[in-house]
Amino acid sequence: MRRVLEPGKKLLLATLGIAAVGIPLSIGLTHPPKMRAQSPLTAAPMRFEVASVKFPADQSILESRPRRTVGRFRWKTQLMYLLGYAYHMEWWRISEKPASGSVSLGSIYEVEATTGPNATEDQERLMLQTLLLERFKMVAHRETKDAVQGYALTVAKDGPKMGAVKEERASDDPAISDGWVSAHGPSQGVIAIEGQRATMLQFTENLQRLLNTSVLDQTDLTGKYSFQAEFARGDDPSDYTAVVAAVKQLGLKLEKYKGPVEFLVIDHLDKLTEN
Repeated sequence: MRRVLEPGKKLLLATLGIAAVGIPLSIGLTHPPKMRAQSPLTAAPMRFEVASVKFPADQSILESRPRRTVGRFRWKTQLMYLLGYAYHMEWWRISEKPASGSVSLGSIYEVEATTGPNATEDQERLMLQTLLLERFKMVAHRETKDAVQGYALTVAKDGPKMGAVKEERASDDPAISDGWVSAHGPSQGVIAIEGQRATMLQFTENLQRLLNTSVLDQTDLTGKYSFQAEFARGDDPSDYTAVVAAVKQLGLKLEKYKGPVEFLVIDHLDKLTEN
């Protein structure tokens, strides 16, 4: 899916899961949670066979998710979302120190890379980690905050109302084989959450983008599901009542929850090294 940004804007806003860099990480918290520092990041033990990263002249168009085909990985998106995809983190879990460098996390970059024909999505995420660390000379570390206010996803009393997908031979198309969840606007003022061959982990990741906070999977559902739920897009971006109601359409429920959450802190970024 391609998105066109309005002139002068680097990011779309949060209802569809894309929000401005620099918003405080303590969303919805009465008191800032305690922080536990962890070790710096190191390059993952996997690399793309061949990869290029470019800074395109047109900074107004981006893609909401990568294009993955057999042996190929392509994506034109913001650095924030390349980082989020690589490290399995949403935007609100990524921050940068004020003097981290001259690179903006809102800038759009275009990645084209080749992999082995049997590379999984998790392996490609590791390859992307290595690419970002090397091309941007990135220095970063993980930190864990305790007692972060979020949600727990559980099964409602009457059970799930989603179409279970029977496990079949994996498709040659990674996008089909892996499954996906997306939020999009099928009509004015309406948001649809749609999943195809999706796991609950993929669903909770998408819910984190919609709710701007952590969502913990406590459903004990281990299969893959196809589903769709819709809700009205309200005027108040901090009112998530409609999202919670949409989840109920699927026989699931969201309940307030506090727990530890890991964050990615960018200590340093150099200008892109292209090749």
